[in-house]
Amino acid sequence: MTRQNTYSATQSYSAFSYKPGKSFFHRLPSWVKICFIPLFNIAVFSLNWRFAALSAVLQCLLFFCLHFSVREQLADLTPVLWYAVFLYLINLFSETFLNFGELGLLKSIAEAVKNCLHDEKTFSTVIKFFACNQSASLMFKTSTSLELREGIEKIEISVRRFLPVKKEPAFAMVVSMFINFIPAVFKMWGQLKRAWFARGGKFSIKMYLALFPVLFTLGLKYSLDSAKAILVRAS
Repeated sequence: MTRQNTYSATQSYSAFSYKPGKSFFHRLPSWVKICFIPLFNIAVFSLNWRFAALSAVLQCLLFFCLHFSVREQLADLTPVLWYAVFLYLINLFSETFLNFGELGLLKSIAEAVKNCLHDEKTFSTVIKFFACNQSASLMFKTSTSLELREGIEKIEISVRRFLPVKKEPAFAMVVSMFINFIPAVFKMWGQLKRAWFARGGKFSIKMYLALFPVLFTLGLKYSLDSAKAILVRAS
């Protein structure tokens, strides 16, 4: 059994988590990916939504070529899906409220649904976030936390060469901790949900009310342990 197959068989996937591989993007230096994402995101939000839609489709095909399943892709896109639901619900409620006095409840809801379906601005925003989220997902899927930290250090050292400051990286550790906190949070949330379901819990509002405080506590502990590790390393 290969290393990648062993990983798949023994580890449960969590959003934005690294998955071993030997593809071109796995071998690509992390600093290149870190520099590319902001530039790509700027282009996505500056150009027409059709560019974002095309980018999203191409990235989806790329993920399939890299052997990432639909489940793995959807796991990383969960924040965007929730954002889209929230955005459309806000638009639906606001449109219904504005038309309620003139059309009545049922007609105002029907009109609100129609307007939401034809709202190009909201659709454009969701598609752009979708494409940007995929690019970030590609970086986390193909780069370990160590590779990301080394990439950030390399970028900072290169910038410091042209500035009248010390040449040793001072902010790379903090930035890398912030970036790597994202997959850490999703990993903790995945572990909490698996523990909840293993104890016979159901998917409900009660689950979120019970697990969010625990997630918050685990996040604080993770941050404290990371801070202690940095202090030990610096001493």
